[in-house]
Amino acid sequence: MPNAKHKFIFFFIVSFCFIVPSSIFSQTVIEGFIFDKTSNESLPFATIKVISVNNYFTITNEDGMFEILDRYVSDTIEVRFLGYKTKKVPISYFSENSKLYLTPNVNQLNEVLIVARKNKNYTYNLLNSLIQKYRNKNLVSKSKAFLSLNSSARGIPIESIEGFYNSEQSLSEGIKELKIKSGRFGQNKAFPFYSLNNTDVLKDFQLFKKTNQILPFYPGNMTLGSIKGKYLVKIDECTSCSDGDLSISFVPKKINGKFFLGTIIFDKEALIIKKIELNIKDPKINELTSINETDVVSPRELKLNIVFNPLDFEKIQHIDFSFSMDYKSEKSFEIIYSNSFIYFYDYENSFEEPYFTNGIQFNNDYDKIIALQATDDFWNANYQFPKSYSEQRFLDFFKKYGYLINYESTIPSADLKYTKPSVILWNKNKRLTWESIKLDLESNLNESNTKKRSLGANIKADKVYHSTIGVNNIDNLNDNYKALNFSYLIDKYENASGEKQYTTRTIFDRNSSFYKSERSNKVLIYINLIFDIYEYYRQSLDTKINIEMSYDEVKKMYDETFEEASLTVKKMKNETNSGINFQSLNKWNSNLNQKLGINNYLLIMNQE
Repeated sequence: MPNAKHKFIFFFIVSFCFIVPSSIFSQTVIEGFIFDKTSNESLPFATIKVISVNNYFTITNEDGMFEILDRYVSDTIEVRFLGYKTKKVPISYFSENSKLYLTPNVNQLNEVLIVARKNKNYTYNLLNSLIQKYRNKNLVSKSKAFLSLNSSARGIPIESIEGFYNSEQSLSEGIKELKIKSGRFGQNKAFPFYSLNNTDVLKDFQLFKKTNQILPFYPGNMTLGSIKGKYLVKIDECTSCSDGDLSISFVPKKINGKFFLGTIIFDKEALIIKKIELNIKDPKINELTSINETDVVSPRELKLNIVFNPLDFEKIQHIDFSFSMDYKSEKSFEIIYSNSFIYFYDYENSFEEPYFTNGIQFNNDYDKIIALQATDDFWNANYQFPKSYSEQRFLDFFKKYGYLINYESTIPSADLKYTKPSVILWNKNKRLTWESIKLDLESNLNESNTKKRSLGANIKADKVYHSTIGVNNIDNLNDNYKALNFSYLIDKYENASGEKQYTTRTIFDRNSSFYKSERSNKVLIYINLIFDIYEYYRQSLDTKINIEMSYDEVKKMYDETFEEASLTVKKMKNETNSGINFQSLNKWNSNLNQKLGINNYLLIMNQE
């Protein structure tokens, strides 16, 4: 990890944008709740496995509720929760009962506690043995992942995000990769909070490697000597442990905001970690800033819980990350509360990656969510657990008092004003404006390459960076004064019935595009006609695509079609002299108007 300081940026803008519609399963489901038999409290994130189906499991939501497709009604489920006895019941049990109660385990620690009290080094050595074992676990696991995030101020929802990802993790490094497949987000209209790259922060956090990371350190990042010098370590009574488990707690000797306190719960014989709980108040994180330099952002408290899969402790099941922060401006003071939950599932399987005929440089996951949009079929097929009461409250609030992105098939351009998306989707009713096209490529690349991290939302999207030379090779339209990057997006997914589906779009990449030459209405017509040519070819090809084709076949067809469209664009460039020859430009406009029903001349030449 480089030694350069990391810059965190929180976006606070009085405007609008974002989240998440409720996804209703297209198939009938069986619902149930998991409760503690002793306390009568619900058990969030309990593991539910269908016995007869390999690798099919789900978890309860934060209210302890789960859903299983009714096609499994004749099967049995196994319910596991750390510190409780595993229980098996027929799924038909929930046809007549809404709740299933688990019984807490009784944990015996007397012998270990006696040994630890006699030998003060025993606990340190035990913790170090555990750390060293996991520091060597470098095997990478792939899985799908689902993220849910909610932020609020004074109890009022201000932001919410949902996203599906492809993920890679190892037990030594934690999350190694997160690439978004599809997402939705929403925001308070009157008080929007733009937070970026929360999963970027989590991806940077190392479980057992020694590192220079964004978040504070904990014993898993240290040598035995450092642990002894900086921490008090002891074995605790553990109400959430199963029989045979230990809970080791660690508290910094000096409370300075640099080190997490917390606990690790593990099997004492096999040295298998089941859960890591970390907490810190007033953490010291360098260069935490607001988009407004006069405003002050200060983190109050961070909590990070890593839970390993009880069906296979060699894999991470979920990560729960929450924080509170002070936000001070010249006009107001707010305390922001945010919680992110990432659930890993369907191990060793991945979503098909979205494909772009040209490399696209995304600023962050908001960008990619906007480009990919969302389909109800995909979300109905992949949604992992029912919305909690809190999540549904956020959604209902944003429907009434906020904005939702990817809740509908179109995104009002005003909603995206402050996110400054790097890509623009072709839209018959929205033409490219000069405000959408940068004057200078290099300054734009420098701006988008700047590391911007904060404790609030999504990972930086995977990027394909373009040099100026690379951009100039994109469409043969470019010289020292202009570069325009258009692309086709192709995405494959499966609906709830397991049928292949393809979605395609034509997009304009703002980050690798610029135009310094004459910025007149005529030239703007010309640029929009380029966009329309690519869209016309895309629409023509869409009618030829069928679900029997492989993803590689479809990608190849779109590559070939993009090249064909580029030749047509080149022809228009030559005939119109890059938009300067108005008579020829008007002919091209009339031709495309007949094909797509868009008269760029009327829409652009008559604009104020």
